[in-house]
Amino acid sequence: MSPLLWLLAGCSPALKIPGPLAAVGRAPTPPAWEVPVRPTPGPVSSPAPTRRPQEPDFGQSLADAASFYLAHEPHDWRPDCSGFVCAAASRAGWALQGNTRSLWALAEKMHTTNHRKIPAVGDLAFFDNTYDRNRNGKLDDELTHVAVVIGVEDDGTILLAHAGTSAGRTLLHMNLEHPDEATDADGKVLNDWLRRKRASDRPGTPHRAGECWHGFATMDPPAPTN
Repeated sequence: MSPLLWLLAGCSPALKIPGPLAAVGRAPTPPAWEVPVRPTPGPVSSPAPTRRPQEPDFGQSLADAASFYLAHEPHDWRPDCSGFVCAAASRAGWALQGNTRSLWALAEKMHTTNHRKIPAVGDLAFFDNTYDRNRNGKLDDELTHVAVVIGVEDDGTILLAHAGTSAGRTLLHMNLEHPDEATDADGKVLNDWLRRKRASDRPGTPHRAGECWHGFATMDPPAPTN
């Protein structure tokens, strides 16, 4: 049977659905801090992926906090995707609050959303149609999941920390150069599953992380007032 994954509907703690790493037939992923993270590169020749410039302080702190929470439960926070992000932001020094849609709206207000294929470490990744939120059978469910970018591999595969699944807090792979491919020719994981396949799926229904991707956002904490 092909391994399929459930993303937690609405990222709500009320439901328990297999997460992106629960049934992909791989050995357990090592803690995120053991996963090599490519440092910000200098100029590279095309078509190798490049990483855009970034302010290192908060983005790296957010990624470090999200990596920490892959192995340590963030107490007093919702166990859903946006709760995980807010817990990581709090550990990084920003008392951020909100759900997936309000976090995207905040980033739009700050003019920090983007659709680059290579994000910065610490960016938030947003996804659409990871489940049928309004239960109308249509692909019209925007902003149904959010995760934190904790690294980018040399082939452009993005490593993300996220929560909101019965597998708990897990590492998610996404490659926007090959959004509809689960693995490469050597079997390396490119895109984990974010939506279960059903016989009733409409044509074009996304299932893998790259297919569900909505965009990235760089979170920019407000300057201290004192």
